[in-house]
Amino acid sequence: MPKRIVFFSIGFVVLASLAYYGFHRWQDSREKVDLWALVPENATLVVETNNHLALVEHLQEVELWENVSMLPFVLRLQEQLTYLDSVALGSQRFARFLNEKSILTSVHVVGKSEVDFVFYIPVNTVGEHRFLRNLTENVNKSPLFEEDSREYQGFLLTDITNTRLGTGFTYFTYHNNIILSPSPVLVEEIVRRINRRELSAIAADFKSTNYLRQPEVYANVFINYRELPDMLGLFLKPELMPQVRYLASLCRNGMLELKLEQDKIFLNGFSNPELLKNSLHRNISPVVPQPLGVKAYLPSRTAVVMHFGLEEVAKLRRQGRRSAAAGSAYGALVDSLAHSFSKEVALTYLESSSINAKPEKVIFAYTASPERTHALLSRLHARVREARQEAVATERYGGYEIWLLNVPELPEQLFGSLFSGFEQSYVVQVDGYLLFSSEIATLRALLDDISAENVWGKSVAQKAFLEETLQEANFSLLVNTVNAWYVLSRYVGEESREDLLQNAALIKRFNQVSLQFSSINQQYYTSFVFRKQDRGAAAGENSFVAELTLPFNKRLASRPYPVQNAVDRSREVVVQDSANVLVNITANGKPGWTDTLDSPVRGGIEQIEYGPDKKLRYLFATANRIHAINNQGQSLEHFPFNIGDTLNIQHLAVFDYAQDGNYRLLVDDYLGNLYMYDIQGNAIEGWQPRRMDYRLAAKPQHLRLGGRDVILVVLENGYVYALNRNGEAYPGFPINLKSPVTSEAMVKVGADLKRTEVTTVTRYGNVMTFNLQGKVLKREQLLRPSKRAMFELVPENSNGRSFAIVRQDQGRVTVFDQDLNEVFEKRYVTSGPKIVQYFHFGGDKKIYAVTETGPQKTYLYDAKGTLIGNRTLENSRPVAIYFNEAANNFTLYKAYRREVQQISFSLPE
Repeated sequence: MPKRIVFFSIGFVVLASLAYYGFHRWQDSREKVDLWALVPENATLVVETNNHLALVEHLQEVELWENVSMLPFVLRLQEQLTYLDSVALGSQRFARFLNEKSILTSVHVVGKSEVDFVFYIPVNTVGEHRFLRNLTENVNKSPLFEEDSREYQGFLLTDITNTRLGTGFTYFTYHNNIILSPSPVLVEEIVRRINRRELSAIAADFKSTNYLRQPEVYANVFINYRELPDMLGLFLKPELMPQVRYLASLCRNGMLELKLEQDKIFLNGFSNPELLKNSLHRNISPVVPQPLGVKAYLPSRTAVVMHFGLEEVAKLRRQGRRSAAAGSAYGALVDSLAHSFSKEVALTYLESSSINAKPEKVIFAYTASPERTHALLSRLHARVREARQEAVATERYGGYEIWLLNVPELPEQLFGSLFSGFEQSYVVQVDGYLLFSSEIATLRALLDDISAENVWGKSVAQKAFLEETLQEANFSLLVNTVNAWYVLSRYVGEESREDLLQNAALIKRFNQVSLQFSSINQQYYTSFVFRKQDRGAAAGENSFVAELTLPFNKRLASRPYPVQNAVDRSREVVVQDSANVLVNITANGKPGWTDTLDSPVRGGIEQIEYGPDKKLRYLFATANRIHAINNQGQSLEHFPFNIGDTLNIQHLAVFDYAQDGNYRLLVDDYLGNLYMYDIQGNAIEGWQPRRMDYRLAAKPQHLRLGGRDVILVVLENGYVYALNRNGEAYPGFPINLKSPVTSEAMVKVGADLKRTEVTTVTRYGNVMTFNLQGKVLKREQLLRPSKRAMFELVPENSNGRSFAIVRQDQGRVTVFDQDLNEVFEKRYVTSGPKIVQYFHFGGDKKIYAVTETGPQKTYLYDAKGTLIGNRTLENSRPVAIYFNEAANNFTLYKAYRREVQQISFSLPE
């Protein structure tokens, strides 16, 4: 009897223990776990979604999924899911299992060299448990996978390897949740985190924030700004990382909502400021958001803008070096100048024409008292010249005065380390803004853009974009990804450049990007906007539509010359018929003024602002005369100039030394003689004529360099001259290219003769770059397949800032970019020379026009060499092309036989 009691007692204890253990495990499995608490603190991003299929469907609706699905990590994930689905039984699929779950995805930098992910997936029902059990059993049986289980700190980790792909993932279960990652290291880190217990969630600061409860929100996105620089450092060159780390120190973390609209992605929410010592927030705090007033001056070709809206701009100096000025003869003036700026300062990068070209940078700093700033600037200018014993270095340009302040890294001393990289500073005051650049040519071109209203404040596309952004902010990063393409390519690491190229379609699709922070209630309201520029009212994707046809009584004898309307500056054309009648065609397609001439126009038609009303006038040359007319076709006083009955003019060049209306008119004849006159008709000494050794290959170019005027002349026999105002050659010139030349040179203007680079290409494909001291900097020989292959340099027709090189060889036309990379090659019907034009309207808006004069066909190609419209146009002369920003399409004018046609078309996406 006692033995039986003992036996039953032991059995009862064992059963009770088993029951308690089973109940305890069951209770543990049902315990709700805060998945956010499992996320390691080194996560850079954490994304929470609760409707996987709805998110994918909406991405497909907005035509974004096609691009997202091609990203490498998405492709790998899709491949894994496809293989897992192939071994699953029944109709259940992994994508359906993931749907309508609150799933976390954390993004990490692993090993300081790559990015990896962790997925946190809850298992909610018995059916889901059954699906996973069957799936794991089938994976174990399938030859497609290899499975290996191991114990790690009390948890069973399972490693799955896909034998076909050579990839795999590791997972374990925890309280009815699956933790899965391609990185075993991250999974093991989470196990160690669990074993430490009493963990705080990485997003504890936002525990009461859940944007998923709101309609049309597809995800919560947590950002760990402290880890963000390490992720960006995987892609960017090391030289940028100090600035990136400092900018990231504005905030420590943030929680944003993800919204998707047609052609737009929004991430809005709040970020907590970084309170560590010497952080950007601590240096600029307290802050009041400011509007983006500088938009009225930012040129349309802007690529990147870094804008600070602060009441006291001088606070930015707390991070940077001021010792270069401190203690010097002008240190106190630098301090006073720094404190004269307020409200906003912006650093802008302008569009580059090549990955090898250093981006032009311009700083815009606002001053509430332009008079006081100008006085300080004047005193600093004088003090620097006195200290360095330099001559006066100022230049008048279009009513503005440009100053050279030869103080190394002056912007950094004024605005902090983010504004470094200015060996010297040229400055000009425009209304309430002081503009800084290290190159005077950059400021000249920018002043031209402002004068022509080619600025964000007048741009339809940019105004539409800015309406989607915060109107007041403390920090804004604004990017046009298409304009910034070469800038991005230059500053990403070599390993990342291939990824950048592979994802070019996605990056350029959403070409307008903004990241903004605006202080409110001790937080920063944060806004990310990714926007695709409006499609506009294009007549048809990748097609031609003839908008008007204007007939003439006589055969047309010239190309359509592009001009601007003298009153409203709308874009027009001028043509000449076989009776030498010059006819203006207005923007609405109607004939405007006319002028009957003695012979055909030579070269092109120039326009200048002239007279008390500063209206545009037209200047052009015929065989032996220079003409100037107003918008009624009437000759201006003193015109036309009769150069000489025996002359045969080839080109007319018009330039203004100081942009003060004191124009110079320079013509050359077929013998290589140069004649120069002022606008009143007075002959200029030294130019009556200035005899050259041979005929000119292109019209002369005028350059202004550090107070010096240079007139660049390229001769067909391969000699290049750099002449001063008196027609005298500068030291080092002429340069002998040793081969014939039939095209103009491309000039990259620098601060002086030494830093100004000239690029030429000979008929035989020798590309030479030299400076205006006559020193050859680089020579390269392009491949010449045969002795008939001939080359020419073709500058862009829009603004002349970039060029292409064209090789023609027995019916084949090959186009090279200015880095000498081949863009495309085409074969045509005839072997005769083709007329090749290059148009560049910013970013990828490039058009190459190739005209065969024999068959009288014009072919238009986009930046990739794809034929636009899938057909040719009847034509035998150069065309004129304009870009219509509002409609996001193009207008082409062609003069063919007895009619002028205006054709609209758009580029394929």
